[in-house]
Amino acid sequence: MSANEALIKVVDLKKAFTGVHALNGVSTEIKKGEVVFVVGPSGSGKSTFLRCLNRLEDPSGGHIYFDGVDLMDQKVNINTHRQKMGMVFQHFNLFPHMTILKNMTLAPMKLQGVSKADAEAEAIKLLKRVGLGDRANAYPSQLSGGQKQRVAIVRALCMKPEVLLFDEPTSALDPEMVGEVLSVMRELANEHMTMVVVTHEMGFAREVADRILFMADGQILEEGKPDEFFAHPKNDRLKAFLSKVI
Repeated sequence: MSANEALIKVVDLKKAFTGVHALNGVSTEIKKGEVVFVVGPSGSGKSTFLRCLNRLEDPSGGHIYFDGVDLMDQKVNINTHRQKMGMVFQHFNLFPHMTILKNMTLAPMKLQGVSKADAEAEAIKLLKRVGLGDRANAYPSQLSGGQKQRVAIVRALCMKPEVLLFDEPTSALDPEMVGEVLSVMRELANEHMTMVVVTHEMGFAREVADRILFMADGQILEEGKPDEFFAHPKNDRLKAFLSKVI
């Protein structure tokens, strides 16, 4: 794939819940190695957009092309493609009855046929990378929120995904724990991991994003590079939004 080729291409994406149009024709492209942040008011469709990218939510219309494959094609094995799209949730979604090591090795062993020895070696390496090498045999209940979210990130990395999707990864954390999670994400961005991040952390978006999308009413109303996005917003809804959050 060339540097200018889109890893993810979204065309006229729609999602309707009962009586509510959460997405109203969203179109965008995300290139390999690009870090894209999605911001906007609550209820704007940000998380729905993110969850549609790997079809955790089934869109009502439109197309999502990933690695050139239309994920809306009924013949596509969506589970195969989900393995290439790591997802980090707001509330960690760790299995409480399993150790951290088991949480991290379950999917590579079960879905990719990785041996136990190799899966554990990779998990330990990733845990050390985020400062949690001594917590492999702990259970989620024994970890702080920031530690759980760091585990959730490296658990996704165990699958060697092509892209990481983050759904408000710091919004459930106490303020003093936010920094430790953002530092891991910052490191991934510096390594050119393709990332799509839904967040309310405007300072982090300004620092790390290659491009920022502003969503409201289920649409992308403006997008741009951080400097231009924050310093010279054009859309009136974006101007009003930034005046409240910055």
